[in-house]
Amino acid sequence: MTLRVYRVRPDGSTVTVRERREIEPADDVPWAQALPPCSCPRCTSRVADR
Repeated sequence: MTLRVYRVRPDGSTVTVRERREIEPADDVPWAQALPPCSCPRCTSRVADR
């Protein structure tokens, strides 16, 4: 996989922040169908109100 970090200027042109690099994906990442529940204050208060 190739990764490149860049910034888009207001006129639409791009500026490279970090050059392209080859990245190896992690092999030990568990795959799941669902995301973990959100723990931000806004979502937590909604769950408490139910």
